[in-house]
Amino acid sequence: MRFHLNQKTIVFFLFAALYLPQFVNAGEPPLQLSTKSQVDESGAVTVFLTLKNTADEPLFHIHPMFHFHHTNAMMPMIAKMQPGETVTLKNTKHPPVVRAGRYPLVAMAHYNTERTQSVPLTALHTDSFYYQEPVDSEVSGKIESVVASTGSFLKVLLENHSAALKNVRMMLLLPPGVNAESFKGMMGFTLRGGESKYFEVPLQRSAESPDGSYPVHLMIEYGEMLKHYTGEIRGKIQFGPLMDAQTLALHSLAIALMSLGLYFAYKRKWKLANA
Repeated sequence: MRFHLNQKTIVFFLFAALYLPQFVNAGEPPLQLSTKSQVDESGAVTVFLTLKNTADEPLFHIHPMFHFHHTNAMMPMIAKMQPGETVTLKNTKHPPVVRAGRYPLVAMAHYNTERTQSVPLTALHTDSFYYQEPVDSEVSGKIESVVASTGSFLKVLLENHSAALKNVRMMLLLPPGVNAESFKGMMGFTLRGGESKYFEVPLQRSAESPDGSYPVHLMIEYGEMLKHYTGEIRGKIQFGPLMDAQTLALHSLAIALMSLGLYFAYKRKWKLANA
C-alpha cells in the first residue's frame, strides 16, 4: 500500500480526526414531535401534535403536554409506540388570542425505552403560530455554554434591532433534571432602540442527570402597536467533560489513524529521497 504525502492527504486525516466522531455519534432523538396550528377569526386556537417513534425499539409511557403561557395542558398518555408508529393528538385548550401577531408554542413529552425505566427521557419541540398577521420579532440574540470549575452557566446576548423600545418577557425552557434557580417562570426587562443586553444564567443538574450536552430554548415575547411578537433563541448547555468516553475513544482512534497515515507517508518520502 502506498501513501503520498500531499495537502489532500493531510486534510483528509485531519478531517477524520476532528469530525468523524461527530458523524458517528450524530442522530435524532427516538421520539420526534411536530405541531400544526389553526386559528379561526375569533382567535380560538386548535393545535395538532404528532408524535413519531423513529427508533428501532418500542417506546413506553409517553406523556405529551403543551406549555401555554403560564399553564400546562396535559394530553392523554400513550402506553406504547412501536417502531415507526405515528400518533396525532388534538388540543383546543390554548387561551383565545386577541392581538394580531405571532405566538409561541411549546410541546414536550416524557417517555421511556427498555433501557431507561428509572429515568424518563424528554422530547422538546418549540414552534409558533400567527393570528391575522405573521409579524417577525426584531429582538434576537445567541446563547453560549460555559463549563467552569464551579459549574456550568449560560451566556446570553439579546439585541434590539429596531429604533423602538421593547418591553420583553422571557421564558427559559430547560430539560428535566436541569434547573436555573435565578431564572424561574417569566422574566422581563426593557430594551431601548438598538440596545444590547448581556446576562449570565447559572444552571444546576440533578444527581441522576449524566454528563453531556442538553438543549435549552429561550422564548422572547413583547407587544407593540396592538400586535404580539415572539422570537426564540436556541442553545445547548454542557455538563461535565466536553467529550464522553465513547466520543473520546473515537477521537483517539481517528488521531491514531491520522498518525499512522502520516508515518507511512513520511517513510515513503524518506525512502524516495535516499534512493
